Amino acid sequence: MSEIVIDRLATIIPETDAQRDEPRPFIDTHVHLMQTSLYPWFNRSKALTFEGPWDPLFDAGDYVASDLRAETDGTPIELVGAVHVQANAADPIAEVDAVQRMSDESGWPIMIVAGGDLSSPGIEATLEHEAAYANVRGFRQNLNMHAHPLYHYVDKPYMDDPQWLAGLGLLGKYGMSFDMQLYPTQFGRACEVIDAHPDTLFILNHAGMWADRDFAGWKLWRDGLRELGKRGNCVVKISGLASMDHRWTLESIKPAVYTVLDSFGVNRTMFASNFPVDKLHGTYADIIHGFARCVEDLSATERDAMFVANARRYYRF
Repeated sequence: MSEIVIDRLATIIPETDAQRDEPRPFIDTHVHLMQTSLYPWFNRSKALTFEGPWDPLFDAGDYVASDLRAETDGTPIELVGAVHVQANAADPIAEVDAVQRMSDESGWPIMIVAGGDLSSPGIEATLEHEAAYANVRGFRQNLNMHAHPLYHYVDKPYMDDPQWLAGLGLLGKYGMSFDMQLYPTQFGRACEVIDAHPDTLFILNHAGMWADRDFAGWKLWRDGLRELGKRGNCVVKISGLASMDHRWTLESIKPAVYTVLDSFGVNRTMFASNFPVDKLHGTYADIIHGFARCVEDLSATERDAMFVANARRYYRF
């Protein structure tokens, strides 16, 4: 069977040459810059997930700052900064150190969302060490639990663990936000956790990860986003759409983009690539260009907010 070729950006209303070539300044708020030796899970024994087979990523190996910047070669995207989000390194401090060196040596601003286990008895020492790095801005620990093994990340409901909640409460002391990655089935509990930590900024990852694509799943995701959007200390990143929509097109991602914007508004929404993971399902240029086309009818100020200014504000560039 021949491979299906998808014109991802095809749409009824075509764009002009000027639209296509318009410069696009961008701060990418969700990337994984990995020296793969730091990640014991990065090998072909990794269990299959909703993202699909990782063979192309295993073949490519390390993905560092120069690889990310090369994604924009020959495109109108002006990548002016990035945010590295932890990727479950064996030693989270070594991961922070590696990315800080990438930023220092390249002279390119890369803010860091560090990792670790907030339920660990030694978490405060980890946070103190991580916060000492100049570019650390936040912390992430995956919370995703799902009935289907393809979507399941962790085996513990961390948001119900008093020890984990105590660790979460330390983030403010070290000036860290919390990147919150979970599914719509967990949004209700997430709202309670966010309300209990009014001085912590929560940054919802991957547009809330709309995993269940039936009608009930869509309503749960939509209604949950609206509730999260009522929290002034919660903002969102639109990213990861391709991971759950492998044959995505401009028209298929528009409703998701608009649903997020309807819930959070322009000034609390950011765009991100989720590279190299979403490299499995599209080019960097197509994904970022697709986002830009989704919001092309908004004002220049509103577009700048989502692609640059909000990132500067929430990740403190």
